[in-house]
Amino acid sequence: MPHARTGTHGFSLVELLTAMVVLALLVVLAAPALRDLMARQQVRGAGNDLVADLQVARTQAAGSGGLVGVVALAGGWQEGWEVWPDADPDSAGFTVPADRGRLLRAHGALPRNVRMAAIRGDSLDRVVFAADGGAYDPQLLARATADTVFSVCKPAGGRAQAVRVTLRASGRVESHRDDGVVGAECP
Repeated sequence: MPHARTGTHGFSLVELLTAMVVLALLVVLAAPALRDLMARQQVRGAGNDLVADLQVARTQAAGSGGLVGVVALAGGWQEGWEVWPDADPDSAGFTVPADRGRLLRAHGALPRNVRMAAIRGDSLDRVVFAADGGAYDPQLLARATADTVFSVCKPAGGRAQAVRVTLRASGRVESHRDDGVVGAECP
């Protein structure tokens, strides 16, 4: 006597195609949000790395009793930066040592399209901390009287992601999301 099939095994072609269409639709809908999330994480990561290195420089300056600088690499802050003690503590200015063995910390280039700039009136390629932990202006050869603002930004689809890191003249470092960036492009 032949046995009758009591159930079906596997999927029909229609069920399989329907599942693939639904999956493709979910991927298309999630892609912009994922791109924004990745950009936000890259910008936050760069901002957090900068804050950490600024705090290391401040701590080193206070501990050593001399100047310590965070210096952008050639090509700008987005190419990376290094933390250095002053090479000539007897002078009033700040000099980067020629001896790489004195390098305190180094940060490589930021992810593609992440932009970073430092502004204190004009664009800066370095910030320096004095022995008291405050910001030092090597051009004026005196304590900084104005805050330095770092802008970290990346264009991301419909809305650019941005973080603002503020180095107060007192030496305190603050970081927050920059809601002043409107639209898809960085300023």
